[in-house]
Amino acid sequence: MSARLEAGFTLTELIVMISIIGILAWLAFPNMGAMDEIRLDAAARRLAADLRYAQSQAISRRVMHGILFEPSIERYTVFAPTASTPVTDPGDRARPLRVDYASRTEFQRVEIASATFGTTPGVKFDYFGVPRDTAGTDLAATGRVILTYQGASDTIDVSPQTGTVTIR
Repeated sequence: MSARLEAGFTLTELIVMISIIGILAWLAFPNMGAMDEIRLDAAARRLAADLRYAQSQAISRRVMHGILFEPSIERYTVFAPTASTPVTDPGDRARPLRVDYASRTEFQRVEIASATFGTTPGVKFDYFGVPRDTAGTDLAATGRVILTYQGASDTIDVSPQTGTVTIR
């Protein structure tokens, strides 16, 4: 009697292999929802840091500093002492401190849904760090910027009187 040698896999072996490949693919494939959340969170943290930077520069240099938002073109600019004079980017001294969500790859498709500081789309800080709208009026209510990315949103608030910046 001759033993018949067959090449190939049994049905059980195929099911086990397909299951293992499926689990590995699931683990290796990045969670795209988390990537979206990370992009929006990074944009909100950058904006909050720039607001705090403008406030600290106003206090330390005793010169009004602020941020002017341009939601229609998804951009904001840090300025001193007026909106027409952007400050130099401390990370790249060759350019102004302007964040353009439309062109920066790390923030692409993040949108400025709204920027409301009193009656203007910008905020400036006086020598004591007190926030005002860009017309020069102290904020009576919380200033707010809302960033959106693919249905998700983050809100950055600037408290009146103290200028405390929070992300929610």
